[in-house]
Amino acid sequence: YISKMAGSRTASNTGTFRTVTLVFAVLASVHVHADVYTINGASQASEFDGHGGLSAGASSRLLIDYPEPQRSEVLDYLFLPGFGASLGVLKVEIGGDTQSTDGTEPSHMHFRGDLGCNRGYEGWLASEARKRNPDIKIWSLSWGVPGWIGNGTYFSPDNMDYQIQWLKCLKNEHQVEPNLLGLWNERPQGSTDYVISLRKALDAEGFKDVGITMEATWQELINNVLTNPAFNASVYAATKHYPCNDTSAPAIQAHKKFWAGEDTPTHTGNWTGAGCWGRKLNQHWIKMNATSAISWAVVWSSFHGEGAQFDGNAFMNATEPWSGHYKVFPVIWINAHWNQFVKPGWKFLSTGQAGGSDMLNGGGSYVTLVPPASAGMSDNTFVMIIETLQGDCGSPGKCDVLKPTTQTQDLSFTLKDDLASAEKVYLWCSNASVQFTFVGEVEIKSGVLSISMAPDTICTATTVSGSGKKGEHPTPPASAPFPVPHKDDFSSYVEDTLAFGFSDVYGSFSVRSSAKGNSLTQLATAVPTGWAPTNFDPLTLIGDDKWSQVQLNVTAIVNHTADEHYVRLCGGCKSTSARVIQYGCDNSCCFNVSSTGAWQVGKTNGTIAGFKDEWHDISLSIDGSGNVFGMVDGIEVAKVESSCQTRGMVGLGCGKYHMCAFSQVFIDAK
Repeated sequence: YISKMAGSRTASNTGTFRTVTLVFAVLASVHVHADVYTINGASQASEFDGHGGLSAGASSRLLIDYPEPQRSEVLDYLFLPGFGASLGVLKVEIGGDTQSTDGTEPSHMHFRGDLGCNRGYEGWLASEARKRNPDIKIWSLSWGVPGWIGNGTYFSPDNMDYQIQWLKCLKNEHQVEPNLLGLWNERPQGSTDYVISLRKALDAEGFKDVGITMEATWQELINNVLTNPAFNASVYAATKHYPCNDTSAPAIQAHKKFWAGEDTPTHTGNWTGAGCWGRKLNQHWIKMNATSAISWAVVWSSFHGEGAQFDGNAFMNATEPWSGHYKVFPVIWINAHWNQFVKPGWKFLSTGQAGGSDMLNGGGSYVTLVPPASAGMSDNTFVMIIETLQGDCGSPGKCDVLKPTTQTQDLSFTLKDDLASAEKVYLWCSNASVQFTFVGEVEIKSGVLSISMAPDTICTATTVSGSGKKGEHPTPPASAPFPVPHKDDFSSYVEDTLAFGFSDVYGSFSVRSSAKGNSLTQLATAVPTGWAPTNFDPLTLIGDDKWSQVQLNVTAIVNHTADEHYVRLCGGCKSTSARVIQYGCDNSCCFNVSSTGAWQVGKTNGTIAGFKDEWHDISLSIDGSGNVFGMVDGIEVAKVESSCQTRGMVGLGCGKYHMCAFSQVFIDAK
């Protein structure tokens, strides 16, 4: 697998070395002639800005509910330097009470004058990432905002204040200095005047070091960096989503940073997805001058019924806080090939045969980076990432293999300038069978580094001894279904926090004090200014998307501000469309009770005499034949035969955006 070995190995390592060598070497039996490439240490180009992950669209919702030690283990695999992925960037959604893919994330300001910095989980996640890696960059971006912002106008002074308040929450409540702020996810980016004003507002509030990022995919506003000096000075970086071969020429021309601001390793969670991601990390620099790539999602921690189409679309899966089960995907170790060896601030060597980064003749690519002088490292220090990865990126993501690799390539890299004095490298490699394995030391002879690369492989060669470590925690607990019966009176929660297991898909539900003690209360009081999906009536889900028989008991209050407001108890809840982002509960599986006493199950309805909008005991039952029963204060008011024929989770909801509330929740189901 490697052409030359330097030094000796202890007896304890010999067996491992032989095993690993065989695993990598026998992948191909046909070799092509040696290709010669130049690595010129003097061809330093852009700074590396770190590769990372994105927590958004409620993709991390369930992680905060995980028990210890499993929750910390997941966080270690993602963020702890020298252990797993060692991510250099965490991008988080600024919650806006709006549907943002697999659910909604709570706003820190539900309505004007409101402020709660500890809501949700993004601030907590940023804090946990920063605790493990003090140098990690924290990037914030809105998918949408509460309806009161600008009275429905997104780009407004209200929104500037709103985003700055979020940055203050990070800094003052979570002890996380923010680094980057985006404008609006996958939507228009406003105007040059707005961006200039935002820059001034950030400076005035003590956030001069927070860079403004601008998406170049949905609006060509970034082009103005070439003609508007004030705007140019206000923009820190340009980004595109799932770019592959599509850069931003004006941003590059204006010497702005360019990043793949959202990308993905595909939805497979296996080596195919890992190979896709590894190829992107290398080739994004070669093809587009992209110095950072961010994967959605950093961790997949959402109910299966809310995002089955995205399962595996992350570095890890953590979808069972009741069992503590999680999965470490191979793509974790693709990230390690970069982030455990190079840090933000290192310099890419330029692309092309006279530089140090380029495509391989037989398929694949190589990228070389060197440390800045300020790192205090030897002048001949370098890290080279070489890949012949074949993983299919699918859609979204594209970036498929341009030239399939079917043969082992014998590669010779001629080191120039200061790098020519390097004597050896330490080699770490991964393929479908073995990930992130130390293969050994490779001797550099007369300034030439020779390595053989089998197909579908990635290797990191570094001159820095002691770097690279494959961390490992104990095997997590076995997978298990959602446990029933499930009870929650919400008495154990801190005010204004999320309730275990409940995942909002519209609106925003959290624990608040009430006349019944603590209750799960819906807090969004207006339809949000959203991202792309429609914002339907507030709804929070819990449980298993395979349930067909349900017993759901709650104590609830409509708490209406209009006569048409109601509470609803549902079964049969899940994603309702494979083509668009949409969630709901089959109306034939729901029992609605309005502030006037009007009730409804599917198309069947009636009225409860003498009903008042106060706390009531309300029950929904769905039996094995799909018969639906609704009870209020112990009296059966609804019975609809064969109504519910849809399997799904349990849902609690409000008719329209008002502060309905639920206490004493009991769920039994199968």
